[in-house]
Amino acid sequence: MYSIVMFAYNEEKNITKSVSSVFESVDGALEKLFVIANGCTDGTIDVLKALQPNFNKLEIVELKVGDKCNAWNEYVHNIAPNCPVHFFIDADVQFSKNCFPQMAEHLNNTSCETVAIAGMPLSGRNIEFYRSLVKERSCFFGNLYGLKYSFLETMRRANFKLPQGLNWIDSFLTKAVNTNLNFFNYNLPNRVTHLDKVGYCFDSLSLFKKDDIKLYFNRIARYELGKIQEKHLDSLDVKDWPDSMNNINDKIYNNLTQEITHLSFFKKYLVTKRIERLIDKA
Repeated sequence: MYSIVMFAYNEEKNITKSVSSVFESVDGALEKLFVIANGCTDGTIDVLKALQPNFNKLEIVELKVGDKCNAWNEYVHNIAPNCPVHFFIDADVQFSKNCFPQMAEHLNNTSCETVAIAGMPLSGRNIEFYRSLVKERSCFFGNLYGLKYSFLETMRRANFKLPQGLNWIDSFLTKAVNTNLNFFNYNLPNRVTHLDKVGYCFDSLSLFKKDDIKLYFNRIARYELGKIQEKHLDSLDVKDWPDSMNNINDKIYNNLTQEITHLSFFKKYLVTKRIERLIDKA
């Protein structure tokens, strides 16, 4: 058996396509598809409820806090059922045929030291670069990855949680898996596996669509701020990580000129606007 959790924040336009793609790519071993709608202010919940009669293994979880780290923590520590494999996916992608049973079987058949499987990128302008990250550096991405239940248990025992407000989640989860939560500066061997032609795809962003341009700029700001946050968390023992990034964000903001000196003018602008919004929101 395997379980799937999808994280959705204001995905009214994409959620039907993604949920349908999941159910076209699973088999009878699916335990549940949990869709965690975190802090949605659009019609995402209404769309999900309309879909629910068509998919009896679809379970909707509503969270008031609009934060993916909080939703991830909630699934790992409070929701995840006791089944061998758990898949984590985003709500704006689609999946290759039979990818979930294929990935679950492959991960189940690996040695005990292998605890994760990366979904392979199957579309995108930089597909070869991202595929190389999977193959050469044991990376995986939030669009699609799977974890063994044994590693969820390891994280529960260690009370490992992602701080709310962390912007670059994929990087930290990759390091968590590859170092078995120790966060040293090298990877343990054989922690992540993959299947070469099994994974996810997505619709490319368009320069002629206002929403796509906004999404692209938000993505740049999120990644660049995440890299800055990463330096601050790397200076702490993982046991000392805060519950939220608020204090670290304050520290970044108070020293912003130095923190963003390496960025281009445009990226400086995007990161500045993003950190200002986070400070105001806190």
